[in-house]
Amino acid sequence: MVEKMAKKGNSENNLRENETFFDRWAKSYDRPLFQFWMRGFYQPALQQITKSGKVLDVSCGTGGFLRELQERVSDEKKGSTLYGADISSQMLAAASRKLGKIVHLQKADVHRLPFKDNHFDYVVSTEAFHHYANQRKALAEMKRVAKKQGKVLIVDINFFLRPLHWLFQKLEPGCVKINSRKEMRTLFQEAGLQHIMQQRSFLFAVLTQGVKMGG
Repeated sequence: MVEKMAKKGNSENNLRENETFFDRWAKSYDRPLFQFWMRGFYQPALQQITKSGKVLDVSCGTGGFLRELQERVSDEKKGSTLYGADISSQMLAAASRKLGKIVHLQKADVHRLPFKDNHFDYVVSTEAFHHYANQRKALAEMKRVAKKQGKVLIVDINFFLRPLHWLFQKLEPGCVKINSRKEMRTLFQEAGLQHIMQQRSFLFAVLTQGVKMGG
C-alpha cells in the first residue's frame, strides 16, 4: 500500500513538473530553429497516416504536427477529423491560435485520456513519451482509444548511446525514461499491439508503430 501511494505521488509530481515546464516553454516553443528540428522528428509519423479518419495527437504542444497534417487533409484526405490533447494550457492556447476551430483541442493527461474506446484510426505521440510517468499505462491508454485495426505511432528520442540517454534524463525537467529500440518494441508487445515496425526518424529519434488487432 505504501509503495502504491509513493508511485501515485511520484506520478502526480511528474505531471505537475511537466505541466509547469511546458507552460513556461510555450512562449518560445515555436521559434523557427526548434520547429525545423521538430519537423524532422515527426515526418515519418506523418507519412504513416495514409487514409482519412480520426487522428489524435497526444501531447500535441503548439500543434506543429497537426498543422502539417491539417494542410495535407485539406488537399488529400477529405473527411479526416483531427484532435489534439496536452497537459499544458499554454501550449494548447498557442495551438488554438495556430489551428483554429477545425482541430479539436482538449487539456488531458495521457494516463487518463478523456475519449471513448475504439475511437481513433491513428493515435500519435511525438517527442513526448520520455516524459510519461507510467509509460505502460500511457501506451495502454493510447491503444484503448484506437480503433480495431487502428495504428499507434510513437516517435521518441533515441541518441544511440545509453550514457547520452542518462545525461538527458538528468538534465531535462520532467524527463522519466528514454527507451532503447528494444525496450520500445517490448512495450508495444506487452501492450498487445501487433505488426510492430520501427525506423529511425531524423537523427536522434526512433518511430515505433503498432496495430491494434483486438479489443
